[in-house]
Amino acid sequence: MKTPPPARELLTYTTLVGLVAYAAIATDLYLPAIPYMIADLAGTQADGQLTLSVFMVGLAVGQLVFGPLSDQFGRLPVVRIGTLCFLITSVLCAVAQSMEMMWALRGLQGAAAASGPVIARAIVRDRYEGNRAAQVMSALSGAMAVIPMVAPSVGVLVLRFFPWPAVFLALALFALIILAALIRFPETAPARSESKLTITIVLAGFREMLCHPTFLGYQLAGSFSFAALFCYLSTVAYFLPDVFNVPTEQFGVAFALTVLGFMTGSLINARVVMRFGLDATLRTGLLISLLTAAAISLLAHSAGQLLPLMAGLSSLFFLGVGLTAANASMGAISLFKERAGAASAVYGFTHALLAAGVGAIAGALYRGRLIEPALIILICAIIAIGGFVLARVTAEQDTVSQ
Repeated sequence: MKTPPPARELLTYTTLVGLVAYAAIATDLYLPAIPYMIADLAGTQADGQLTLSVFMVGLAVGQLVFGPLSDQFGRLPVVRIGTLCFLITSVLCAVAQSMEMMWALRGLQGAAAASGPVIARAIVRDRYEGNRAAQVMSALSGAMAVIPMVAPSVGVLVLRFFPWPAVFLALALFALIILAALIRFPETAPARSESKLTITIVLAGFREMLCHPTFLGYQLAGSFSFAALFCYLSTVAYFLPDVFNVPTEQFGVAFALTVLGFMTGSLINARVVMRFGLDATLRTGLLISLLTAAAISLLAHSAGQLLPLMAGLSSLFFLGVGLTAANASMGAISLFKERAGAASAVYGFTHALLAAGVGAIAGALYRGRLIEPALIILICAIIAIGGFVLARVTAEQDTVSQ
């Protein structure tokens, strides 16, 4: 196989980072604008949080559509259509006139954004195997983590000069850049199936994957790890000022310090997964997240006086998620090599839907203190560990029986 030119490989890698980042940038760039948006549209804190959750619901449902379509019609045409829809819905969000309209448009924006990560994961699975796939996915996640580190600060900067709708126009510009990059992107999908794609076939494949205990175990490990992270994202705009007296102007810096942990974990994983293996690295990440979540919960009542310590623990928690994310997703998707798009869709659907549910619960239970989000994060970390145990036990049983 001929090695692609370095310039082409760089374009491919950069475009994949952009695709993986759709959900992150559509969430994190927008976080500082939430208080301004709810004030302008006569909403409440719960209304603002709901715009995050409906986005995640759209992201979940959209993956069920784009994943199987990419198996049937190829990765490129499907992701181009999805990116164009992301661009259009971003512009429409900028002109929303009510919270109800914003909820509907954010759901549609999330569905369009689903095309990015679900197809990016499938492309990685098309090109790489096993630990190598996890390594590449970790490298992408590490690079992508720069976006949640920078995006809130960019959002704050935009809000200094423009009203809140400008953040959605910035998202539209981002989508336009990715759309241009996709013009020269190489197709990676296997030969297209000649059989007709029907909803019955799609649902039968989804049921098969979710009933596969090893797939389900990796799914639980990755999804609840991310749900814990999303609980943090759903409440950070509120508890930073309420608990730690961090003003809005410093939100981007405070957020970046904790998200730095995710980038560090992803980059460490990219370096060590080939040596220690996918499962060993995944286990380490889950244990780090569990221990730090427990520590944060124990200290939550006096968190306001422990800002440096809590920031360090949050960053360490994010590091654990960084070690977890790519390994859990590739562990699950690699079980269905010929249907990587569908497997990525099922994984991403459950991933996003659980995050949306946990985020909504976190927003509803928030009382101006840290203890409720901290306990939700701890529960998610415990379930994630249980998922990993299920994956390993069933994988070993399958090996013995063969």
